[in-house]
Amino acid sequence: MGRWWRSYVDDERFSSSTLSVLIGTFAVLWLLWAIKKQRKAAVPPLPPGPRGLPIVGYLPFIGTELHTKFHQLCGIYGPIYKVWLGNKLTIVISSPSLVKEVVRDQDAIFSNRDTSIVARIVTYGAVDIAFSPNGADWKMLRKMFVREMLSPANLDSTFPLRREEVRKTIRNVYDKKGTHIDLGDLAFITVMNAIMNMLWGGTLRGEEGAKFGAEFKHIFAELLMILGKPNVSDLFPALARFDLQGIRKKAKRISETIDGVVDYAIDKQIKSFAKAKEEGTTKTEQKDFLQVLLELSEQDDGAASMSMTQIKALLFDIVIGASDTTTTISEWVMARLLKHLEIMRKVTEELTEIVGLDNLVEESHLPKLHYLEAVIKEALRLHPAGAFLLRTPSESSIIGGYHVPKGSSIFLHIWAIQRDPKYWDNPLEFKPERFLNNAYGGSDYSGNNFKYLPFGSGRRICAGLALGERTLKYILASLLHSFEWKLPQGSEIEFSDTYGMITKKKNPAIAIPTPRLSKSELYTK
Repeated sequence: MGRWWRSYVDDERFSSSTLSVLIGTFAVLWLLWAIKKQRKAAVPPLPPGPRGLPIVGYLPFIGTELHTKFHQLCGIYGPIYKVWLGNKLTIVISSPSLVKEVVRDQDAIFSNRDTSIVARIVTYGAVDIAFSPNGADWKMLRKMFVREMLSPANLDSTFPLRREEVRKTIRNVYDKKGTHIDLGDLAFITVMNAIMNMLWGGTLRGEEGAKFGAEFKHIFAELLMILGKPNVSDLFPALARFDLQGIRKKAKRISETIDGVVDYAIDKQIKSFAKAKEEGTTKTEQKDFLQVLLELSEQDDGAASMSMTQIKALLFDIVIGASDTTTTISEWVMARLLKHLEIMRKVTEELTEIVGLDNLVEESHLPKLHYLEAVIKEALRLHPAGAFLLRTPSESSIIGGYHVPKGSSIFLHIWAIQRDPKYWDNPLEFKPERFLNNAYGGSDYSGNNFKYLPFGSGRRICAGLALGERTLKYILASLLHSFEWKLPQGSEIEFSDTYGMITKKKNPAIAIPTPRLSKSELYTK
């Protein structure tokens, strides 16, 4: 009897203690759940968007023109929405007010860019201006590039190098007058020669140079395409080692080709420096950009200096950014003028009045060519070089009342904003006159008008804007002043595009030139 009672009491004590533990555990779990729920309620929701499949995300984007697909979704979900591309959360923004939140109000948070596998390969591990993260190295590179290389004084002093290449192009076109000319190829060779001459004194002239130029043009086109297309290895990091699309292999091949050219130029310049030091002489002629870079890398005044890898990455930025962007915009401008002959007539009349048919265009004429500038701006509105401005937040943020997680991909849909009827009258019409007044808030390239951002805004605005603007306007003015251009008989111009890092014209623009200057001697200067 005593034994049974003690056992009963012990069981009761055990049951009570067990019950107390269970109650306490439940209370703690409930409290944690309540706290979590409260915190969750305090965090705004993600933007709306299409429902993607588990793991693979939203399949319709793979292998499509992103800017048109994103534009369609904007009509469904509004100016900010999310899309899961594989394992990557992508947030698309197509409203000027929301763009302002990103590039102005929270610029410090959104001043980085995603670095894809291709970008890391071709920029030596993302140590260039375009993809390097916001930090001391990036600030140093941008400062040296903008203040030292692209200072107004340096741009003025390198004009003879640009003029030399444009004059050669005019001579070559004169020799081919009356024949069919691919305007994209013409612009590429001209821009590449001008850029290479400014960079390191090299050109692509002659039969061998033309062959090399054609190869380079193909390489650049391929590179910009794989830089802009969705890559399975980026969307699904676990699959990166398999390189299922062969994109890493292509990027390495392209990188090796460009790296060989850059190495050759640097080696040549270093040997020239060494020889000058050995002879106790200094170069007195106009310095090219590579000379400036190498001198900056050797400075011993205590300021930050560039490594050889950073110099190579910066040269890559200039070659790719300046050549293909300027080429693409030139072709779009010429294509639009060939479609709108009355607008082309106004351009040539302005050139005749400002420059005169007895003269060739000089850079001093450019500030006076207001109508040509309006034509370029209107072409950039309809055909911005990049359909998107790309950002990634360094910390979680709120945009438009929605939660934007750290590390997500942000696509600022400039292509859609610049064609939106809410912000532009008759947005699909090519009308340069809209830029001849301040009706659109003084639309320039500074990035302060968030309805018009062809070169970006904020910390990541195009670093080479000053050089690109001068080169583009000078080449177009020279070609349009020196020749009349018309389409081959029976042909039509169309405006379909191909999306990549640069939004290029899908089919080449072909035109026939006819000399319009007063004297043939002007074409042989």
